[in-house]
Amino acid sequence: MTPSPEKKTPLYQSCQQAGARFTEFAGWQMPLQFSGILQEVHAVRNHAGLFDVSHMGELLVAGPEAPFFLNRMLTNDVAVVDNGQILYTFLCNADGGTIDDLLVYRIGQQEFLLVVNAANTEPVFSFLQSHATEYEVELRDYSPLFALLALQGPTAASILGRIFPDVLSLKPYRFKKLTWQNEELIISRTGYTGEDGFEIYIPPTLAETLWSELFRAGEKDRLVPAGLGARDLLRLEAGLPLYGNELSTEISPVQAGLERFIAWEKPDFLGRLPLLQEKDDPETPRRIGLIADRSAIPRPGTIVYWDQQPIGQITSGSYSPTLQKALGMALVNPVPPPGTPLSLAMRGSFLPAECVKLPFYKRKR
Repeated sequence: MTPSPEKKTPLYQSCQQAGARFTEFAGWQMPLQFSGILQEVHAVRNHAGLFDVSHMGELLVAGPEAPFFLNRMLTNDVAVVDNGQILYTFLCNADGGTIDDLLVYRIGQQEFLLVVNAANTEPVFSFLQSHATEYEVELRDYSPLFALLALQGPTAASILGRIFPDVLSLKPYRFKKLTWQNEELIISRTGYTGEDGFEIYIPPTLAETLWSELFRAGEKDRLVPAGLGARDLLRLEAGLPLYGNELSTEISPVQAGLERFIAWEKPDFLGRLPLLQEKDDPETPRRIGLIADRSAIPRPGTIVYWDQQPIGQITSGSYSPTLQKALGMALVNPVPPPGTPLSLAMRGSFLPAECVKLPFYKRKR
């Protein structure tokens, strides 16, 4: 069987001209790095970086019963979200496994935009469709209608404000619709780096123009293009989960330590009972953070030991240029308290590590 050709985002040529090295990700050709992963992480932590994340999926859910449908499907409470607000939540299967972690943008009383992970766009759409027959709702895949840029870092607001002054009043997890170049776009204030930042959903035909405009506006703030390598390292430093590593159909939001995004007070939603059972079961594996010397960089699959007993394995790990330490997240049982000495089975020996509270990094307010 011939593999499907890799897709290119509307910003592929702009990224190529900026010196991007590309990698395949979820069927897309995506920029892995430009100047270098460590340099890009440093830029985002101290100034600003611009990411092409146009591979992400956008699904519209609309209709008179859209709020009821989404509250039945998702773990968090859609009913408490006002127009212009954004909700982080999970779509779980009947066993409590995670189909995706996603953002819900409430556009109107009966209209929502779901922003889903690139690899999960089709599975999420199909799963929602299979459950939508009982409700008066309409589902559409709006992904081809958007290019998506993420502007992240301490100077992101001042850069974006030079082009869109109205966004400076945006609070975190809010969004606005704006008109630019006679086209409608959506700007939100969220992020996946641990820094202040914005996402810009724009028609693909205007993506390259905005990319260039942002670099002109951000020249004095040392704005740089950044790739998926830096994005992954930034989210690890911030203790944020990655679907496929800390979340999957085999790893629930409870195991990932994300219970605060589950509205237990809702009478029913997909996976509620298994998740509740996991929540109250002391044998449930849980996500922890750990730090080690830079000579012991933990990689996914590395076995974690506590008192010479294996307790689980690393789900994500790397060297942190910001903290200058090796960082890792692991799924373990039993769960050691922060400060507990641990060991990592690496290169035929046991290397020391320490359990720490997440996140590893918090931005200065």
